Amino acid sequence: MGGNGTHRWTPLNNLDPKKNCGRTVIIGDVHGCHNELEDLLDRIDVNPSVDNILFIGDLINKGPNSLAVVERYRSLQATSLLGNHELRLRNQADGLAERDGNWKRTQEEFGKDFDTFIEDIRGWKPFARHGKVLAVHAGLVPGQEVDMSPESSLVNIRTWDDDGLNLQAPHNPPWFDFYHGRDLVVFGHWAALGGLERENVVGIDTGCVYGNRLTALILPDRQLISTPARKSYCPIH
Repeated sequence: MGGNGTHRWTPLNNLDPKKNCGRTVIIGDVHGCHNELEDLLDRIDVNPSVDNILFIGDLINKGPNSLAVVERYRSLQATSLLGNHELRLRNQADGLAERDGNWKRTQEEFGKDFDTFIEDIRGWKPFARHGKVLAVHAGLVPGQEVDMSPESSLVNIRTWDDDGLNLQAPHNPPWFDFYHGRDLVVFGHWAALGGLERENVVGIDTGCVYGNRLTALILPDRQLISTPARKSYCPIH
């Protein structure tokens, strides 16, 4: 399953129905910020036995302890979307992208758990539905059904140029300006926004790894809860 084609994705809707009495907790881009994740979980007072927990993707890279973040994700029996960092790692494993220094650092950090993690992320989907909420790592492709969009677009899009050739150009309008649906779309990936809240769109990447905040959206109350970064772990380019 390559990252550049268009596929019909199986919508991820496997949040535990037995936990309907609890909350749905959607956590923004962690990027290896393990201490901040623990701070956020404490503040939310998360309870894995009743709360459905969904990570928006990009659990790894840039921050100080990606392995600890992944181990915590597993201990929470959570679900994670595929982020652009996980997609690149998977593509590198499959020989579809060059194995760069980041590949080597991740391999060294994960050690004997590296191959297991690669197999884990093969099952991560680029979006998830839960009732009238659609979560996606980066955003929606204007004019396309989400399950017909390339996964590379769903995990990378920021702006729209009418033809999908450049999804990052700052002079183009953001993808969410084209979204007029009633379902709530929750996304991450775009730390420079510092978060976003509209009636039908909520952005929860608030740039923790850059020294800002780690944020979660709590449903059904639609409450945004953040904790501050303990330091800046990665320079902003």
